[in-house]
Amino acid sequence: MPEEVRVTRETVREIGEVEGNLVVQDGTVRAMEPGGVVKVAGVTDCRDDCQFLASLVTSELRGRGGDIEIEGDLTVEKSIRVRRGELDVSGNLRAKKIEVDRRLGVGGEFETEDVRVGGSLRVRGDAKASRLDVGGSFKASSDAEVEEIDVGGSVRVEGSTKSGTINVGGSFQGEGQVEAEIIDVGGSVKIESEATVREIDVGGTVKMSGGTARDVKVGGSFRSSDPLVFERIRVGGTVKISGGKGGDIDVGGTLRSEGDLTFETIDVGGTVKIEGSANGRNIEVGGSVNVSDDLELSEELRVGGKASAGGKLKARAVLVGGKVEAERVEAVEEIRTNTLRTRSGAKAEYIEIGRRGEVEGTLIGRKVLIRERARVEDVYADMVTLRKGCRAGNIYANSITVEHDCRVSGEVKYTESLQADRDVRFYSQPEKTEKLPEPPF
Repeated sequence: MPEEVRVTRETVREIGEVEGNLVVQDGTVRAMEPGGVVKVAGVTDCRDDCQFLASLVTSELRGRGGDIEIEGDLTVEKSIRVRRGELDVSGNLRAKKIEVDRRLGVGGEFETEDVRVGGSLRVRGDAKASRLDVGGSFKASSDAEVEEIDVGGSVRVEGSTKSGTINVGGSFQGEGQVEAEIIDVGGSVKIESEATVREIDVGGTVKMSGGTARDVKVGGSFRSSDPLVFERIRVGGTVKISGGKGGDIDVGGTLRSEGDLTFETIDVGGTVKIEGSANGRNIEVGGSVNVSDDLELSEELRVGGKASAGGKLKARAVLVGGKVEAERVEAVEEIRTNTLRTRSGAKAEYIEIGRRGEVEGTLIGRKVLIRERARVEDVYADMVTLRKGCRAGNIYANSITVEHDCRVSGEVKYTESLQADRDVRFYSQPEKTEKLPEPPF
């Protein structure tokens, strides 16, 4: 029958190897030689507070009603179970399965398949596990490679993080590179190095240092200090990124990009500001859009207020409720706005300027409609209509219609027809010609 060795209350005993079980009750165990190892073939059973002034190798470690302190390495073949107590290991810890009701501290490397801690888990060396379940907080001072992280409070990894799923009720902070399939956090996420994440779902705020995040969903604010590659960003509040390349961006408040941005669609309730160039398919914004360089879309620009570009603005359709400003505006199909300011003109199949609108720069289109009391400069078109009370510079078109109380201060040349009310004032006599002047572009 295997032996059972007992260490009684408040005693110190030197042990080398135990063929059977070791029972320690509020006692201290030393190795036979300085720096040695205590080896237990069976179960090590700790009752109340227990201390090992050596490394321990055992089949199982059990504890109840107290704290276990190991000044060295702990290697457990099967499982660790500490009830109503803590476990503190100054060296490395390796075990298949670990359950600790209160706190677990590891001074060296940590490796397990499954660890469950009711309070906090602290690891100074590298941490490696298949599953980590902590009720309070988890801190790793070095790298962490954990397939599934489930923590009720907070997670902080000072090295790199590699995981399948990171599920945290409070906050997650990764100071090194982060590689994960899913980050699901109730409060905040902060990643201080490059990240590669398939899905981010956070209730509060996210701060990243760039990388790749395929699907981002954030209730509050999202920020990336370096360029980001993404497929979809959905944020309830504000987004601030340093440029990037990706798919759809859906923001309830504001979007700001400090760098060139390539995308599929942008849908923002408030404002968009891009410090660089913007290239995508669609933009729909309730407030305003400001791009410091060129803005190019394959489909629509739809803005409730103001749209401006420091360079060229190109789209299939430009539909802006208030004002458009750009070096040049080119639309395949239509431009509809109230105020249009360009340095080298605007061109589309159909152009419509709203009531009391203002245009600076040449208009070039197949059909151009200037609504009541608007002011424009030169117009080149197939068909031009000026509603009542408009003011215009030069008009060159095949067919021209000018309603009453309009004033045209420049040349008027047409090839087919001119219809003008009696009180229209032409500063130069309209001229019918066989060929119209070429538009500037």
